[in-house]
Amino acid sequence: MSENADLDKRAAEALLRYRGALARVEALEQDEAVAHRALVEWRSLVENSNLDGGGSAARSNLAEAGQNAISRLHDIRVAMSEATAELKSALTTLVAFDDALGYLPFPEATKSNVEGAGDSAED
Repeated sequence: MSENADLDKRAAEALLRYRGALARVEALEQDEAVAHRALVEWRSLVENSNLDGGGSAARSNLAEAGQNAISRLHDIRVAMSEATAELKSALTTLVAFDDALGYLPFPEATKSNVEGAGDSAED
């Protein structure tokens, strides 16, 4: 019985790790969408400046803004890749516990893991 209790505890910890990894991936997805929109807006500004024949200072500022937007998007995508790998690892661990126990125990509800649990992106 003690072995199952230990497995339950470790499975609950793995579930919390999975939830944390999932939350990180979701947050990075939102960051990526914001960064992508910024890049699209920058492109629009570049096209408009080409039509308006903006000065060299304005073009320099646009070039710098573009580099920053591209760099930000790249950084987010690197972080997303790492977070996705962590999420996949956490899922693999959960599957192993589910196989060993035949179920997944749910950890005690705490404010940190219940807060926002019913929220959805569509709201």
